[in-house]
Amino acid sequence: MSTTKKLISGAECLANFRQSNCAEIILQHCLEYENTAVSWQVGVGKSYNMDEVIEAAIRQEIYDLVIVMTPTRSIIDERKFITNPPADIEVINIRPRPAELCGKERNQVWEKYEARNLAHLGKRHCCELCPKCSECFWPSQYGKALQGKQVVFATQAHLEHNPYFIAHIKQMTSAEKVLVIFDEANVSLADYSRIITLDSIRQLVDATERSDVSKKRKAEIANYLGCLTNAPSEDLQDVYAWAFPRLGVNEMTQILTCGDELFGDSFHNIIYDLQAFGYSSAESREKLPNGDIRFPASPFTSESHVLLYSGTTHLSILKMRLGIEFHSPYDNYEFKGEGTTWLNLASSIGASTNFKKNAPQILDAFLQLSMQRIKSGKRVLLVSKKEHVDLCIDTLNQMLVEQNVNDIRVVHGEHYAESSDLTLVPVIHYGVIGINQYEEFDCCYCLNSYYVTEKILSDSIQGLRADSERIEVAITYSKKPRRRYGVVADNRHQFTDVAEVVNPMLQTLEMGCVVQAVGRVRPFTKTREVITFQSNDALGTTYGKEFSNLAELREHFGITTKRTRSSNSKADSVMALSAKNLKQAEIAKQLGISARQVRRYLQQSAA
Repeated sequence: MSTTKKLISGAECLANFRQSNCAEIILQHCLEYENTAVSWQVGVGKSYNMDEVIEAAIRQEIYDLVIVMTPTRSIIDERKFITNPPADIEVINIRPRPAELCGKERNQVWEKYEARNLAHLGKRHCCELCPKCSECFWPSQYGKALQGKQVVFATQAHLEHNPYFIAHIKQMTSAEKVLVIFDEANVSLADYSRIITLDSIRQLVDATERSDVSKKRKAEIANYLGCLTNAPSEDLQDVYAWAFPRLGVNEMTQILTCGDELFGDSFHNIIYDLQAFGYSSAESREKLPNGDIRFPASPFTSESHVLLYSGTTHLSILKMRLGIEFHSPYDNYEFKGEGTTWLNLASSIGASTNFKKNAPQILDAFLQLSMQRIKSGKRVLLVSKKEHVDLCIDTLNQMLVEQNVNDIRVVHGEHYAESSDLTLVPVIHYGVIGINQYEEFDCCYCLNSYYVTEKILSDSIQGLRADSERIEVAITYSKKPRRRYGVVADNRHQFTDVAEVVNPMLQTLEMGCVVQAVGRVRPFTKTREVITFQSNDALGTTYGKEFSNLAELREHFGITTKRTRSSNSKADSVMALSAKNLKQAEIAKQLGISARQVRRYLQQSAA
């Protein structure tokens, strides 16, 4: 099978690609394969295509319900059905609780309930008594307001708080044919593991016994929790034995009210977690040494079709983390702006442990390059690891002062407002998603590297697994060019699922984050100059050229070091004063250098 990539480059080619892969084509993939990954890079047209898919799915009655889940609210706010709601399609935007409407005191009470997963009590004790309740969307948005809705927008954070979120939306809307759309693959990297503490189980036992629910229900819950408390890990891994008794809304409210009255701020609602436990992957449930219970709580417990838009993930990761197979019809496509130059500095000096001591020479090189580009009429965006952003901004601005450059200023990306001013150079940090105000910037330079630790790598792969099932992973290096690879530490595990996914996960965690940042300038669809600072292979594209060290980068762009520039400046000053017939001793005194240095500069000039 050929692995040759089909290159999509240039405005006409991109327009043809978008037209031939319209909403109807994407929906055909969804219907045929159920779970589809659209691996388009930033700027290719994911957002526009998503909007069209949502509309076509409902208007053509392909699906009863479309649930759209994004990493941030800003992405939701840009969606077509939010900015211009249709009159004939029922749409709801699941929004955060309006704290400003609650008022200071009521908001403080609410925050305590939220921290303990007691929204049931918050609605009863805060919302129902609030004079603004009738004008507030919050009390009903997870209940009555969902009835009859056809399109639901929500952030992916809901899945981390409530594994049953998708199933709940499906139930409340009474939908049968459901399409869940994810923007970006953050959903596959989130931590869905849960811990039920022994103390919380005991508290729930007491709260249930004190409540007014029926004796039959009390007995069911007491028996369940007693068995759970005494069961070893082997018994917890019984697939069919741990379905938690179904509770009505009133029953749950009565039990939670008693728990809150009995134990106050130490009481947490674990009923949702107990329900999720019964549906969790049985082999990964475990009893911890202190009696607590840990288990995976995947959000994909509802039979729905899934459409994932992401150019920065691997199918093997999706399969392992989410437990579902994805069809990926665009794996053999490469997107690149016509004339885009993507360069990479594969050096260890950009890593966090090395950056501070190397910052002066690194930042000087990128500042000289940035000034070159600004003088030629181009706009420059800089990228840094979040912990180094302030250092980069302060150092770069200090360098500008030292070089008497008064018309250029480096600013924090969070404080940058869209402007046509070429002399404002924003610095954003790795991890930004969905910010579109840098689309017209010509250049994007990474000032340091973005890497993860072995622990983060392992947790990202095995966070849902019991400790006893975990396989040790490691990060190794190769040279020429310098590369990082994820591997299993023991070759005995080289044929496991962890071995299969460990390097793809490393590349996704590292280069996926880098691509999201540099993608703000749209290098996959427009002519851009990009310099990354990674010991990784390119993700979704190819490097035009790589540098092993900073000297090679300087040579490529004709950039001199600060020391060389200083030396050249002194040489020019010596020659200028010599032309005025000053003696060598007078020149040395005026410039604050030795007479020997003056003679050397004059000899070099005469050579």
